[in-house]
Amino acid sequence: MAKNLSFCDLTHTGQIVCANTFPLGAAMVAAYAKQELKDKIAVELFKYPKDFAQYLDKTIPGLAAFSAYSWNNDLSHEMARRIKERSPRTVIVFGGENFPGYGGQNSPVAREAQKAYFEKYPAIDFFIFSEAELAFVELYNKLEAVDFDVAKFKAARTVSGNVYYLVDGEVVASPILPRIQNLDIVPSTYENGLSDKFFDGLLTPMVESARGCPYSCTFCTDGHLYSNLTKRFSQERIKWELEYIAKRANVAELIITDLNFGLFKEDLEISHYLAHLQQEYRYPKYLVQATAKNQKDRIIEISNILKGSLAPGASVQSTSPEVLKAIKRTNLPMADLLEVSKTREKDDASSLSEIIMCLPGDSKAHHFKSIFDMIDAGVTLLRNHQFMLLKGTEAESAPSRAKYRMRSAFRAQPRCFGTYELWGKEFSIVEIEEICIANSTMTYEDYQECRYLNLTVEIFLNDAIFYDVFRFAGRYGVSRSAFIKRIHEVVMADGGPVSKLYASFNAEEKGNLWHSREEFAKYLSDPEIVKRYVAGELGSNEIYKHRVLAVFRHMKELHRIVYGVARELLGGKLDSDPIMALYFKELSEFSQLRKTDFLNYEQAERRTFHFDFVALAEKNFTLDPETLHAPEGVEIEVLHSDYQRETIREWIQQHGTDVNGLGRLVSRAQVSQLYRQAKYVRQPVAA
Repeated sequence: MAKNLSFCDLTHTGQIVCANTFPLGAAMVAAYAKQELKDKIAVELFKYPKDFAQYLDKTIPGLAAFSAYSWNNDLSHEMARRIKERSPRTVIVFGGENFPGYGGQNSPVAREAQKAYFEKYPAIDFFIFSEAELAFVELYNKLEAVDFDVAKFKAARTVSGNVYYLVDGEVVASPILPRIQNLDIVPSTYENGLSDKFFDGLLTPMVESARGCPYSCTFCTDGHLYSNLTKRFSQERIKWELEYIAKRANVAELIITDLNFGLFKEDLEISHYLAHLQQEYRYPKYLVQATAKNQKDRIIEISNILKGSLAPGASVQSTSPEVLKAIKRTNLPMADLLEVSKTREKDDASSLSEIIMCLPGDSKAHHFKSIFDMIDAGVTLLRNHQFMLLKGTEAESAPSRAKYRMRSAFRAQPRCFGTYELWGKEFSIVEIEEICIANSTMTYEDYQECRYLNLTVEIFLNDAIFYDVFRFAGRYGVSRSAFIKRIHEVVMADGGPVSKLYASFNAEEKGNLWHSREEFAKYLSDPEIVKRYVAGELGSNEIYKHRVLAVFRHMKELHRIVYGVARELLGGKLDSDPIMALYFKELSEFSQLRKTDFLNYEQAERRTFHFDFVALAEKNFTLDPETLHAPEGVEIEVLHSDYQRETIREWIQQHGTDVNGLGRLVSRAQVSQLYRQAKYVRQPVAA
């Protein structure tokens, strides 16, 4: 009789679907196990806690496997704990990156951290660290040899590749298996309909075309030698999966999980194939991926192939040599970053970069400079992240904490909470994360100043929201960094409704931080407190929440601030040029028509302008507006295209329109692709 196995990559659903992606990692382990163990096992795969609870009402698995990430570790363990209470012989296996001990090394410090982990999560029988497909099958076979008697397996101190467990207060660490060389031995997670149920309009499909990372960044769980060698799946398999998804997808996004998409020349062929699928199936509308850090020309070519559906660029984390040395990282040269960012001018893509604040060696001066460097490089989507101390990373280790005198705080991971039910009993879970808020070179007060600037970047720079006026000011020698710097100074002192959002942002952020994990956990043990998190009273992603409030409620005020700063920086140049003064005025009007309440796809307005804004918008405002002056007037209609309407409906279906849903949208969508377009009502008279 087949043994029932459940594979869970659970997501919190208390507020919205938090990790709204297909369970790719768990599905790969399940697919390989089914291939190798054949009729010995009956496999079920789960993403939603409610679906898993309904399964458990009818079936108690002989082995329950769970993914363990920072966003679902406690939810997974609570499910596992309750299964163990009801069925002590059920074997509980966890796997993933959320495991302490940098690189799984055998140091006493790592062993103590691993022991503490098992003691905190006693329902876990075994943890598979690193690549899991081969390790899971080996573990299953060795358990089968002892009739799945966990106590007998542990008493013998049995080793099984990549497996860790606790017995008699001691951590047993098995040898690490070699990496899989031919990735195609792992069946596709889309074969035999294994993932079909996840095409539900909420979850985003995922594809892995390559595995591994050649870099050693200390803040990343893939920064150890085990992940250093990168291997690819075959082109035929990747293309098959992409077409399978494109035929069934009912969301806008596709995620390619590669850590360096564009690292291989084969990624160009995959990009051409994606462009073909876009033509054939209108999917994917947006591609989410991390692009390669050292392949500037290839990134640019891929961006040109996929046009606005991919945000090209390179994450720098910092431009400070001191910080980069401390985190063992090398970035593209600034000249290359500038060239990548210029794709915005040709294909309407948002040029992307990312910075992590308060890394080892970081300071307020370093962080500000990193931001302004990337703005002047032409980046139009700059994500500023807080430094999460992730288990299994070098930066999180005790020696690193001591060396850089890190001061940390604890908070609820945004959206990672909820109240769930299993076997008629409710339980509430909030995932707690640790972030660094100060170090030997950055005080907490400096940290707060950096966060204020991060909010300014989110509101006034990202998704090219004011790219048009930045281009105009650049004609007169005003740099983008000077523009953003002055906007930041003005909004901090303005006292208006947007300034009040900054005060709210700071108060919420401070209120969401706790300095003791134990005290915070005790606070969260009250189900009524968890309800406040679910209701959005506590624990929101503060920066996205306040960007949403600014962009969707105060667009007119944002324009007042930006155009006021522009006039100030231009220093009277408009007074002597009536044509450009008129353009400046009409540009503001046109911008507001495109961006105010931009998810309202029913809105359409006609206006007569004295510049050809259709041509200007089509070329991303890279044309000289003076050459497009139309004294006789150009009648223009500003509205969404059919393609945009379809895309917006998909986003709303997937994320909703409350503050948290809109926060997810602005953090994931290329919002600049959703601004209304312009078309002629009456063609301008040729000069």
